[in-house]
Order: sequence, then structure tokens, then C-alpha cells
Amino acid sequence: MNLPQSTFVKRIVPKEKFYTKTSVNTKLRQLFTEEVEKIRWVNKISPDTLNITAVEYTELQVFEITLKGAEISTAVLKHIDTFIPYPILFILKKENALKASISFKEPVNRSEHQMKVDTYFDTDWKQTMDLEIKGRSVDEIYRNFLFQIAPSLKETNQMNAKAAVETIKEKQALERQINAINKKLSSELSIAKKQELARERHALEQKLY
Repeated sequence: MNLPQSTFVKRIVPKEKFYTKTSVNTKLRQLFTEEVEKIRWVNKISPDTLNITAVEYTELQVFEITLKGAEISTAVLKHIDTFIPYPILFILKKENALKASISFKEPVNRSEHQMKVDTYFDTDWKQTMDLEIKGRSVDEIYRNFLFQIAPSLKETNQMNAKAAVETIKEKQALERQINAINKKLSSELSIAKKQELARERHALEQKLY
């Protein structure tokens, strides 16, 4: 991923910082120890580093995390995200492979220093990372990173990132309900109950499609 040189930070962030200066349980501390080899703050995208504006978001950070193993727990990413009051694009690295991960994150009560971390979206593991900076503001760049990483967000035809994320979450909730009904149908013996469940499933499928 080739970001402008003006955005370069390239600073090692001791992983201990994320669990010595915050309240964490033993399990989360263990995940940091077992899964994370190194954390680098590689880019800062803001009006200070690019010719862009800030609207709801004033900065976007890019963190590169070198893994010890094959994957990283969402709990680790969420803890880092909670610690840093800006959106973060995570570039995850393991031997011969890269993956991008990003959450939808929004200010709480219009305060940039307190943010709610929502759903995470990821690319597949790949040899190179081809994400591009697109937009004239931090908000637009953030939205376009989300849409590049999760094409399903773009397919909602919602230009607003929050609306697109909510649409995806609603779709996933409907899919879970349909799957639950399918499981009930497979074991239900009553014909009348099967018909009732089928009607419920059809109503959910109409909402889904």
C-alpha cells in the first residue's frame, strides 16, 4: 500500500502500552503476548499531513501489526481501537501475507476523544495490499477504506458509512433468524408447525431480498 510520504510516522508502539496503561483482564493480556509480535504506527492521515479537511473525524491512523501466528483476536484489535480516539486501519502481517482490518467507529456525544467501536470488516489474506486513498476529507477517506475492504458495504447503495453498516447488520440479523428457522424445520414433526415456520421464513426472506 503506497500512501503519501507526508503521512509517514513509522514509529514502534510498545504493545505493553495497550495493557499497562489501561484496565485489562489476564486473558486479554495473554492474547497480546501470544498473538502480537510488533505494532508500528505507520501513517497519520489528517489535514496536518495531507491537503484534506476534517469533518466528523479529525484523523485516521494506520497501524501495522506483525503477528506471531496465523490470526489475531478481534478482542485485541478492539482494545487498541478503544485506546486510540481515531479510526484505525490495521494492516496485519504474517509470513508472506497481508490482511486489512477496520472497524466502523464513531464519536460518542460528538466528542472525538470518546468513540464507539462497532463492526469489524476484513480483507482476505493476500500478497500485496492495494488500498487507495480516495477523498477530500478524513471522513471520505475513512468511508472509502471501509468500502474497499468490505465491498458489501458499497453494494448497499448507501453513501453514508453508518447507514451502510447498519444495513449490513440488519441483513446479517435476518440471515441468522432464517438459519435458526431452518434448524427448527429440520427437526419439527408437526405439519402445522412446519407450515407456520415456513411462513415466518418467507416473511423474513422478503425483507432480506
